[in-house]
Amino acid sequence: MGLIAFLFLMPMASANPTVFRLQPDTVERETWGGFNGDAVGDSAYDPVNGKFVMWINDTSGSWGLSKISRGLMPHDWGTRHALLDNEVEIKRGYPTYDLILYIDLKLVNYTAYTPDNSSTNVAIVLFFDGFKDDYQVKCYQTELQFFSYYGDRVQSNQVWFFEWRNDSVAQFKLADNLKPGEYKHYNINLIPYIQQMMDYYHLDHVKLKHIEIFTEAYKGYCEFEVYQAQINVEHNWASQHLVKLLIIILVGVALCILALLILSRR
Repeated sequence: MGLIAFLFLMPMASANPTVFRLQPDTVERETWGGFNGDAVGDSAYDPVNGKFVMWINDTSGSWGLSKISRGLMPHDWGTRHALLDNEVEIKRGYPTYDLILYIDLKLVNYTAYTPDNSSTNVAIVLFFDGFKDDYQVKCYQTELQFFSYYGDRVQSNQVWFFEWRNDSVAQFKLADNLKPGEYKHYNINLIPYIQQMMDYYHLDHVKLKHIEIFTEAYKGYCEFEVYQAQINVEHNWASQHLVKLLIIILVGVALCILALLILSRR
């Protein structure tokens, strides 16, 4: 049985299934005018330079946003382009793999119109079914902010948990944040962030359903560019859980070999 399990797991360990790959023909591009309906912006693809360009301008406090998205939205909003390539599931205490985000970004510029009370953000947000409520009514979000001007200054290296439009959100303002005019490559394991969300909201099991990359503004302006983005499942051979599993498999293989040797001598 140990040998069978080992052989069964080998193809899984060698595969790196893609969860999401950003391409111009596989995402929806949208701009929302905000709660007041007067924010303006654009989400477009530049084929000459091979990049997505998003900007949003809000002067009234509308919380407008421009985004690219894919997957099944909660709240009966429907599907954006199509389902994800793989709706990966994560269970508490079972992270034998990493969920790696590769993304190349450039913050073009931002403006805070009321420096003591403005907000502009550049972020990616993952929407999860938490298997607690009807997904079409409530979901759980893990949001990573690559840039954040909030309140009266640029914010970084912070964690916030809050409710937003019936969703439970875990928001992470990254320490390694973007600077105006700066191009940056990120290589991020998403599992630790997702696990923090699961721990805080007491979730044992989640499934990734939807992904958005966006900029938003409240009494401010923000523009950024995305050159590539991809999320892969990659096995982590240093994972304690995977090491324990491999030890069990190896012990099983050893016992099978020992049993065969004993039987062969009879």
